[in-house]
Amino acid sequence: MLKVLDMFAGAGGLSLGFVQTGKFQILAAAENDIHARRTYSRNHGDILMIDDVIGYDFAKLNIDLGGIDVVIGGPPCQGFSNANRQKNSLICMNNSLVKEFFRAIKEVRPMAFVMENVSMLQSDIHRFYVAVDDQEEIKGLGIKCEDDSITLLKYKTEGINLLSILQDEAQLESALLPEKMYALLHLLYKSRGAKKRIEKCLEKHRASISKKIEAYLSCSESDCIEFFAELLQKINQGLSASQDISFFIEELSLLIDCQKALKMAQEIYDSDIMCAFENELGSDHLVARVSSYSVIDYINAVLGEDYQQQGAPVNARWYGVPQERWRYILVGIRSDVIRGQKAPSLEAPEVIDGVTVGDAILDLQACEVSFDKNAQGVSVPTSGLPVSDYAQALRSEGLLFNHITTNTTPEAMERFKSLGEGENFHKLPKTLIGSYEKPERTQNTIYLRLDSRKHSGTVVNVRKSMWIHPKLDRALTVREAARLQSFPDNFVFEGTKDSQYQQVGNAVPPMMARAIAENVLACLHRKN
Repeated sequence: MLKVLDMFAGAGGLSLGFVQTGKFQILAAAENDIHARRTYSRNHGDILMIDDVIGYDFAKLNIDLGGIDVVIGGPPCQGFSNANRQKNSLICMNNSLVKEFFRAIKEVRPMAFVMENVSMLQSDIHRFYVAVDDQEEIKGLGIKCEDDSITLLKYKTEGINLLSILQDEAQLESALLPEKMYALLHLLYKSRGAKKRIEKCLEKHRASISKKIEAYLSCSESDCIEFFAELLQKINQGLSASQDISFFIEELSLLIDCQKALKMAQEIYDSDIMCAFENELGSDHLVARVSSYSVIDYINAVLGEDYQQQGAPVNARWYGVPQERWRYILVGIRSDVIRGQKAPSLEAPEVIDGVTVGDAILDLQACEVSFDKNAQGVSVPTSGLPVSDYAQALRSEGLLFNHITTNTTPEAMERFKSLGEGENFHKLPKTLIGSYEKPERTQNTIYLRLDSRKHSGTVVNVRKSMWIHPKLDRALTVREAARLQSFPDNFVFEGTKDSQYQQVGNAVPPMMARAIAENVLACLHRKN
């Protein structure tokens, strides 16, 4: 048996695929989410669980466990790209985690490793910002850096010198609004484009927002927030007079835009990113000048010649999972093990196609559904509904757990009933669009009734996306989402209802994980 460490293990989908080969044994797993850890432990037994990898001594772990043969895992690695660099969060903490993964590789020196991540990781546009602590390592690795910029605000503000505030971290901290007040104001701002939504928001939060503004203004003494104090006063006057949001929308928009710029700058400071704030020449943009380097260049440099690697986008549907799910899989085999030959290829195999949503879940439609996360398992009807080969392979004796779903509001139920298989939010009548601010920009995965005759799109947190059962007027259950991910029915998820949905959505489909494990196994056996 090959001994395995699973890092950023989540619920354990990747581990399960490796274990299913019968050739790998999981000795330790790292996961910081308490609910996912409970799920992992319930399904994988009594193994060493690591709750924090930052600074963890993997060399000692390797000795304590008598050697680790394979390291697997899916480290969060958002980086940034053209698609997300202007978002309010730079997600720099996640970027450090991919470095922890490869630090573990260097300390353990396993025969092989497997890293699973977003398919964009292979591209040069998936990058890290250079932090102060990075400089020595980047220089030592010979990584090429490029000048880059982060746009903080796209117009010039009158009455406040934001640039001078950004350049002084102490002023910046005092200019930031209290988080709870900002969150309520931002909620009001996000609701501005939909009449019903803004009315509900004002009805629910008007008094609380006004109270927080008054408390803040009464104790605020800093000169640098005078501009914001004036905006808050105008907003509060509008709220107090029960006026429509249109009377203070300009002040609210300006306040939120400025605060977003300040919050992003604060994250730059907190992450020690090397940066110079300035007004961009030829435009009114306020920007942060930074340096960046590609994630894939970092990985190649840190591994050097120690490992032969093969990385490629992989689709779960290739391996019989009824879902279009692209991920980037990087496989590395230690150079002295592979002896000058290439790591295993991840090219597309002959696709196991034809498995549908109906094959995956329709045998469960007569099962009793619960709305309680603590619900006990339910019995699965033994006759009456056809069971596909796919579903039969996932079934197990005994009760069916996690067949729970979210309660449906009357408004959502109307939407459910109006949609046919394969239809989504954009097929709703205008009368049912309701509080959505910009319906035309709503993703196609929102209020999606699955088509039983086709495979699904990428399974994420289907509760948040409001995925609908293909035949029944209800949201998809956790178990049905797990079926789409190829989890067997005896794999039980723990934690809150939302956490269970999230764990399923974050997981590596076990059927895909098993195919990758067999690929690695074949290579190791061939070379040894």
